[in-house]
Amino acid sequence: MTKVWEKNIRRVVPYVPGEQPKAASVVKLNTNENPYPPSPKVEEMRSRIDDLRLYPDPAASDLVNAIATYTG
Repeated sequence: MTKVWEKNIRRVVPYVPGEQPKAASVVKLNTNENPYPPSPKVEEMRSRIDDLRLYPDPAASDLVNAIATYTG
């Protein structure tokens, strides 16, 4: 027997993120991204990651492509 809350959960529509521009020159203000680089002190501490101020790719494109290549 399915519980009432299970039926409600199954009706929930998953969140679909908006378009994430690939161009570095685009600042998308409605995604709470910071258009400014990190402070000089943070810059000193980080090694090679340049995208700390952005949300990650919601589609995980690099991972999806790597798995697709691996699995054929």
